[in-house]
Amino acid sequence: MKNRSIIRSEINHYYRAKVISWLASHVKDKREVPEDFPTHLYLGAPANESDIVNNPEAFLSFCKEWSTPIPAGHVEFVDRTFDGLGTVKVPLHLVFDTPDELASWAGHKVEYHSAIRCLSLILQEIPELIDSALNVINSLANLDWIDFERMVAVSKWFCAHRDGLFLTRQIPIRGVDTRWFEIHNHLLLEFLRDYLELNPYRKDLLQLGIVPPPALVRIVVFDEAISARIGGMKLFACALDEMAGLNLRPDRIVFMDNISTAVALPSIKGTMAIITPNTHIREVCEIDWVAKSQCQYLGSIDLKSFAVLHNLRLYLPNIESVLMDEQTMLSNQDLWTNNEDYVSNCAPVALNQSETHLYRCLLDGVYGHNIRLDLERLPLALIATALGSDDEALAREIAINGIDGLTPNKLENNEPYPDLQQEIHQLKEQAKAQEHAQITNSLQPLEAKDKSREQQPEENLA
Repeated sequence: MKNRSIIRSEINHYYRAKVISWLASHVKDKREVPEDFPTHLYLGAPANESDIVNNPEAFLSFCKEWSTPIPAGHVEFVDRTFDGLGTVKVPLHLVFDTPDELASWAGHKVEYHSAIRCLSLILQEIPELIDSALNVINSLANLDWIDFERMVAVSKWFCAHRDGLFLTRQIPIRGVDTRWFEIHNHLLLEFLRDYLELNPYRKDLLQLGIVPPPALVRIVVFDEAISARIGGMKLFACALDEMAGLNLRPDRIVFMDNISTAVALPSIKGTMAIITPNTHIREVCEIDWVAKSQCQYLGSIDLKSFAVLHNLRLYLPNIESVLMDEQTMLSNQDLWTNNEDYVSNCAPVALNQSETHLYRCLLDGVYGHNIRLDLERLPLALIATALGSDDEALAREIAINGIDGLTPNKLENNEPYPDLQQEIHQLKEQAKAQEHAQITNSLQPLEAKDKSREQQPEENLA
């Protein structure tokens, strides 16, 4: 004998199993009521009188529960007579004449109506996607109505422009932007996958024709003659697919990771820098005028920079490293910092012998745990000299301060706050004096006790 709670659970499972077929019948076959209605659900009334006699109270409670009003559908009763109980209306089936009634019992009435509304719009706008819509109708029906309308409009647009390439900004649908695609990317691909024959293993929008904005490569020109050919610019960014058309053809290209260092460097004849991109390294290295130049890499001395050098050397086998050697590392110990961000996942096999040695020393902690030498901490004069700059201002600076720059021990009166330093010294001396006094005071009682012990035997003898 099933109570209402048990029946509601059964109805919920039945609804989940049948709802897609009901929706398809409603939308595709134009049937208001599917052919499997009315639906009869057996309530579990006892078939044998002996079961009733053994527990008459439970039986009467079961009959009474189903005799009270129900939220939807109706109960089918049969009159039966029992000894000691008389004639009783026994509930046999819970009957639903429409999916709407059954959905009410299952708690999905709003969801069912929303699904019908969504499918009706899809049938009107893009009928060729009605089967795909049935496969993802639960997700579609859960969207806010404005986002569902956008989903339909976007899907219709892609079906009409399936062979094009577009930026997100070029899709002429109000309210659709990059953030909208980030949120609805998965559902959109599932909705369009069968009709547009998309790869089920890919999750990117490129298969729909959506391309990302062009990758920009930042370039710093050190040679004034080359700079004059591009309007006097020293620093500029160029789209990757337009970079080949520049045809700058410098004698040397230095790949650098730190743009602050690159911009601060003085003029260097025949040289320009490319700020190493995080992606598209292969495409940059394969540009004709890049591949035909003498290439160098100037990076920090750390695990990440050696990994970048490895990646560059895969496409530019003759690229050389600059200031990424053990001598530079050891002669600048005061500039070392800790590297807590980068984790090495594989060995960079494209390094030469000396680079590999330094890489292993960093990895094994020979100089200390996670030690690195950041390129931006190296003296600019040292970097410019290593790159062969003949700038006059640079030469004067080196003559005055040396190639390693101005260090604290070269400053005149190397105490910027002498009064404060003197006060700190006096406070330290006072602290020492107080500590000495405390120790002396603590020892005096012990000395007195020792004297009294020495006098005690003499008194006893007297």
